[in-house]
Amino acid sequence: MDAPKGRYRVEEKDGRLTVIDTATGAPATSVTPSPRADASPRGPAAISTPPGLLDRYGRLLLSLVVRRWDEEGRAVVAWEWEQNGRKQRWDAALGPAEQKRLGRALIAVSAFPIFVLFTIFAGSGLTWLLLPLALPAAFWGVWAIMRLKRDTGGG
Repeated sequence: MDAPKGRYRVEEKDGRLTVIDTATGAPATSVTPSPRADASPRGPAAISTPPGLLDRYGRLLLSLVVRRWDEEGRAVVAWEWEQNGRKQRWDAALGPAEQKRLGRALIAVSAFPIFVLFTIFAGSGLTWLLLPLALPAAFWGVWAIMRLKRDTGGG
């Protein structure tokens, strides 16, 4: 038994390959246009862009507060503290998205100490104008860490 005849066949004409529709005998038309070599890509980039300055600073802070990493590259958080006379604990293995969230929250928490150091070393009264930015950022960072703790099952 022979294989059934296909809908299309390929022929060579003038050194170019052409697809012929066997039902009509005419060259087949493409529904989607072939991509142009000079066209710019319209979707997400195939190569990811390197992290920005803030994300690199967040990675640095993350590496300072996380003591160990598991074999899958997840940050293992094992924090213990005392609150209202009771021991509190947060154990979690953070994936890449959670690591980024924690890094950004740590950046925000560090905003106030950086402001204080900047004020000490700059010595100018104008640096106090940055205080309305530093305090809310630090509070947001603490709130973001509490949210991350809740989202990862830490209570």
